[in-house]
Amino acid sequence: MRNGPPGHGVLVLGGSGSGKSQWAEHLASTCRQPVLYLATGDATLADMDWQQRLQRHRRRRPASWQTHECGAALPEALAAAETAPLRLVDALSSWVGTLLELEESAWHARVEQLLTCIPPQQGCTVLVSDEVSWGVVPALASGYCFRERLARLNRRVAQRCQNHWLVVAGRAVDLTRWSQPVPDPQP
Repeated sequence: MRNGPPGHGVLVLGGSGSGKSQWAEHLASTCRQPVLYLATGDATLADMDWQQRLQRHRRRRPASWQTHECGAALPEALAAAETAPLRLVDALSSWVGTLLELEESAWHARVEQLLTCIPPQQGCTVLVSDEVSWGVVPALASGYCFRERLARLNRRVAQRCQNHWLVVAGRAVDLTRWSQPVPDPQP
């Protein structure tokens, strides 16, 4: 990971099972800083596959990393950890999933709360998120809401980050180096 100025953000995008979390963990480990791992997934879900996935993630983390399972309280956790040298958020997509029931105005307020923490005042925040815009249009309203909210959140977070990565099939591509930002449309 390139060293950035104080208040540095890194966004790691990829599909489910692409290796995006592993890449983010690799980036964090190369910094040789204490890591605060902020997990947004709901650890209370009874789904066996989900629990196995959480266990795989937990086993991969070095014992020296501090972990905070913050769930929907991600903005509060980031604000409380503003002095941590390196924060790794896994993942924005799980965070969006925990807040699907919110009305649009409440959702936008939560997004604004989150964005005030990115980039941090000091140190680095690595944010992991799913890239969902390549799939089919979901048939259910909840799926459509999730896809649209996450896609818009990813774009807003990307605007605040200095480094951007895309992970596909276990391969990481440096988007900052090999891409151009899409211009915002004029009002």
